[in-house]
Amino acid sequence: MVIMPAYNEELMLPRALDSIAAQSLLPQRLLVVNDGSTDRTAEVVKAYAQRYPWIGLVHNDKKEARAAGAKVVRAFNLGYQAILERDYDFLVKLDADLELPADYFAQIASMFAADPRLGIAGGTIVIERNGEWVYEHFSDEDHVKGAYKSYRRACFEAIGGLKPSIGWDTADELLARYHGWTIKVDTSLKVRHYRELGAETGSVKIRVKVGQGMYRLRYGFLITLISAIKAGYLNKPYILTGLGVMWGWLKSWLNRDAFMVSEAEGRFIRNFRWERMRGKLMC
Repeated sequence: MVIMPAYNEELMLPRALDSIAAQSLLPQRLLVVNDGSTDRTAEVVKAYAQRYPWIGLVHNDKKEARAAGAKVVRAFNLGYQAILERDYDFLVKLDADLELPADYFAQIASMFAADPRLGIAGGTIVIERNGEWVYEHFSDEDHVKGAYKSYRRACFEAIGGLKPSIGWDTADELLARYHGWTIKVDTSLKVRHYRELGAETGSVKIRVKVGQGMYRLRYGFLITLISAIKAGYLNKPYILTGLGVMWGWLKSWLNRDAFMVSEAEGRFIRNFRWERMRGKLMC
């Protein structure tokens, strides 16, 4: 099962849908959630649905401001509600500005079949720069990006689905680990991304959202500070990206934003992050 939230994606959608139609293993169902688009997104989906009966369209007509994380998850959940009664092995969340390699779903299915404890899987993300497709560095390479995530059904249900908040695509992996599932990235599966991460909101603004997500995931001040220093050192505009992370965390702390995870889950998350940091220092 594949769910694809789409907002004003009439230009991007044909490439994404063509790459899905060309898969060696076709999805049982692909639902595109038209998330209040004002362009021809719905018409594009309808045209493809006439050619491919496994493609469907769901409308989200609620008027909401664009918000990193929360709105896309709410759109995804509309599609999820439409497949609750169906039988499926794994669930895929895809963005509409991607192009998948032809064996993507077949490889993902093989990964799940090979490891019964594998909960979340995906390929790696690449973007075109100077005529070459290169890794789009925005997070750890062993993190399955939110633009394309495949979940074993049992894992998805164990973590309670996706959290409608910034940081949802980190929360899902941390909660999956909390429940004993593993995460795997196959770097040979290169997913082409046609809109650079942060392009809609800006690099510093997206880092503010990252900091807010860290607060809601109960990272704590010190882990967030270390992450902010790393972000400010590695990502342009240098320093400002790190300040953005810290401002996001402080903003959520001042507002006393609701946490996404319980205290027990938060302790697990902090211990996991500390272990990861120590592991990187020892390498």
